[in-house]
Amino acid sequence: MSPFGHMSHTRYRTLAGLCLALGALGPVAGAQNEPRPASTLPTQPSTQPQSGEYWLRVTAETLNLRSRPDTNSVPVVRVERDAILRAVGSQFGWHKVVPPEGVFSYVSAAHVVRQSETEGVVSVTSGALRVRVGSLIQDVDPAAADVQTVLERGATVRILGAAGDWLKIAPPAGVYAYAADAYVTRVDAPTAVRLLAEQGVTSRPVRIAATSAPARPVRATSVPTTTAPDLSGPWGQRLVLVEATIEAEAARPTLERSWDALIARLRPITEQHEEPTVARLAVAWIRDLEGRTAAQQALRAAQELEQRGARERALQERELARLEQVRQRAATRPAYAARGELLPSLAVGERQGRRLYKLQDPLTRQVEVYVELDPESQVDLESLIGKYVGVRGARRADESLGADVVRVEEVVVLESERPASQPTRRQP
Repeated sequence: MSPFGHMSHTRYRTLAGLCLALGALGPVAGAQNEPRPASTLPTQPSTQPQSGEYWLRVTAETLNLRSRPDTNSVPVVRVERDAILRAVGSQFGWHKVVPPEGVFSYVSAAHVVRQSETEGVVSVTSGALRVRVGSLIQDVDPAAADVQTVLERGATVRILGAAGDWLKIAPPAGVYAYAADAYVTRVDAPTAVRLLAEQGVTSRPVRIAATSAPARPVRATSVPTTTAPDLSGPWGQRLVLVEATIEAEAARPTLERSWDALIARLRPITEQHEEPTVARLAVAWIRDLEGRTAAQQALRAAQELEQRGARERALQERELARLEQVRQRAATRPAYAARGELLPSLAVGERQGRRLYKLQDPLTRQVEVYVELDPESQVDLESLIGKYVGVRGARRADESLGADVVRVEEVVVLESERPASQPTRRQP
């Protein structure tokens, strides 16, 4: 049997729902709809879509992740309480989650050229290759299953197993599973990082010893759990050597561990037929190590999400600080009697021995006020002609001019605050 055929509840418990790894689950007859506890019924389900990555923690004893946001759709995998899921959006009471490790889709084997045991390339003469729903819970006829997406010629796929004329592949990008909102709760990125790190560290492989029973029974295979497997043969001895390497690798920090080479060393042991018990135990080890790999990926994603959130918070804080500085400057800005572009007043000229200038709005070209100088004033307005300025002084209405006049006491250049000019109208 392919190691990806079923999945065990205990794998979810062991990895605390981090990666929902590749164990074996007893077959379930038909789809199971989750009972909805009355205390968790949403009173007002959201109808507005929400987007952006976030983390969910399963609160139900068991929860079916489904192929569509519909309780009548195919359940693709069952997860247990406290499983951690990565979601990318929600709507109508359902969360769109990244499929856990081990979830698979079907594609026609006739249209995939295998590059290796675990990698293939789509090869279609025309059109695209349909990707169909697979399930770790119930039997699904691939030919009649819903189409999840399509793959163009040349697309690569990660092969997880085979079923007759069909290949089981890791769900391609854009394929998601769906979790009912009533059975999950959101957790923030720091909490997700902590839980993923803790659960990644505590996940340990099946230990073996030639003279004692396994410390943790392998429920995903038919290896006896009451007696130790016979490891005296050549394949068993190879398994013992791999165990020592696993232990050494497990002593390293979580994100520095690498399991790919060890999985490659275990695969020949799973394919030999001389020592079937050792082969089945090696299959269980591969599933465990693949689960660890998925836990690392989830932890990295959680840390990246947390770091991205921290960067966004820092940007937001800087923007708020900048706005506060602008507000404070506006609150403490000195009051001017008037502002505008300083220009000579050709129409009015001098009155009562005083030359008049005007402050004009640069955009509307309307005169804001007229400006006059005392003969004794030391202010040099001529040098400021054409500049945007603010003037302080006594402001009064002048009925003969039909405008206000400011007797200048001080002039401040405000070029940096000059309103932007109106765009030039293009000729047709």
